[in-house]
Amino acid sequence: MGEVPEITDLHKVIEPHLKGATLETYESRYLTKPGDNYGSIMLAINAKVKQSNDIIEDLPLIAKLPPLTNDLYWQIFQPERTCITENAVYKYLVPELEKLQLESGVLPIHLFDGFPRYFGSRISLSTETNKLDRDAVLVQENLTARGYKPGNRHKPYDLQHTVLILHYMAQFHALPLALRLKKPKVFEQNVLPYFKKFNMGDNMGPDTKDVLNEETLNDVKDVCKDDDGVYQRVKELLDIFDAFQATKHVENGPWTSVVHMDLWINNMMVKYDDVGLPAKLKIVDFQIAQYESVVHDLIFLLLSSVDTLVLEENYYNFLRIYYEAFIQSLHTVKVDTKSYSYEAFLKEVQRVAHIQVPHALFMTKVLLADNNTLPSDYKDVDLTVLTKNRGGEKILLKIGEILRLAKAFNIFD
Repeated sequence: MGEVPEITDLHKVIEPHLKGATLETYESRYLTKPGDNYGSIMLAINAKVKQSNDIIEDLPLIAKLPPLTNDLYWQIFQPERTCITENAVYKYLVPELEKLQLESGVLPIHLFDGFPRYFGSRISLSTETNKLDRDAVLVQENLTARGYKPGNRHKPYDLQHTVLILHYMAQFHALPLALRLKKPKVFEQNVLPYFKKFNMGDNMGPDTKDVLNEETLNDVKDVCKDDDGVYQRVKELLDIFDAFQATKHVENGPWTSVVHMDLWINNMMVKYDDVGLPAKLKIVDFQIAQYESVVHDLIFLLLSSVDTLVLEENYYNFLRIYYEAFIQSLHTVKVDTKSYSYEAFLKEVQRVAHIQVPHALFMTKVLLADNNTLPSDYKDVDLTVLTKNRGGEKILLKIGEILRLAKAFNIFD
C-alpha cells in the first residue's frame, strides 16, 4: 500500500472537539482497500488522549484525506469542492439539524443519529486561505470501534436492511427540508452555499467521459442482444444523465433537499442488536452531496444496492415506506404536511426516477468489480478498473436485472 501519509498538527484539528482532553500520541494505517473508496484516502487512527484528570484513553478515529497520490482522481473528484462540502455536513448542517429538532421538543435520545460524530476538519495548514490543498483533513469517529459494520458490495441488501435504510434516508432528507421551511435565512446562509450542483464530468476530458459511457453501452448491448429499443433508450438516458449533471441550479421544490447523490452499499454502515437484527445506520461519504430532489437517492439506492428479488416484490411498498417515514420526520419538527400528498410524491418519482438508471448501470461495474482487477496501491487505482470488469458474468446479470425492473416499474420511460 505504500507509506501512510503523515497528518501535520493533528492535535490542532481534534482538540477543540475533545472537551478539554489533549492528544498525546497517535498511530495510523490505511483503512480501505483500493476500489472501495475512490475520492479520498481513508486512514484509521488510534489516538491516545489525556483527560483533564490525567487518565489516558484510547480514541479510535478515521481521518479522511483528499486523493493525494492520484492526480487523475484529484482532477475528477475536485476536492476543492467535494471536501469542503463534506466538511460542511458536519460543521454546519448537523448542528443546525440538531438544534431544529431540540427546539421542536425532540428528546436528545431521539435525535436523528445517522451521521458519524465529528472531530474536526481543515482545508489547509494556513488559516489565511479559503482554498483547499494537500494538507486538508476531516476527522470523525471510527464507527467500526462502535460496532458498526460496512456493507459488502458483493452482497445486496435484504428486506430488513432496506426497511431500516429507508427510514434513515427519509429522515436525512426531511430534516434539511424542514430547516429550509422553518428557518429559510439560516438554510440559505449557512447550508445551501455548500451544496450547489456538482458535476464530476466538469474536469473529466471528453475522451474519459466517452470511454465510461461506451463501457456501459457495450455491457447493455451484451445483455440486450436483439432488443435495440432498450439499447437506444439507455443511450438517451446517458445523455439525459450528463445533461442533468451539468445543470447549474435547482429551484426550491417540495421534494428538494440536501441529498447524498452516491447512496450505495459502500456508503452506509449498520449496527446490529443482540440477536443480529439491523438496528442503527450511519451514512458516510458526503463528498458529492448537493441540493436536489430526494428521489435521486431513493431510486439509486434501490436499483444499485437492494437484492433483485426483494426489490421486485416490494418496489411500491418501499416507495410507501419511505414516504411515510419522510412525513413522520417532518411532523417531529412541526412542519405542516398538508401539501405533501402521496400522489404528489409519486409524481416526483415519475419525473426524476429515470435519470438514475444510467447511474445505477455504471455503478454496477464498481459494485461488482472483481477484487483481482484492483491494484494493491492507491495511486495505481484508475479507470481501467472499469474496462477490466466489462462483460463479467455477475455484472451482466445485474445490469439485465436493473433494466428489467426499471421497465417493469415504469422507471425507464
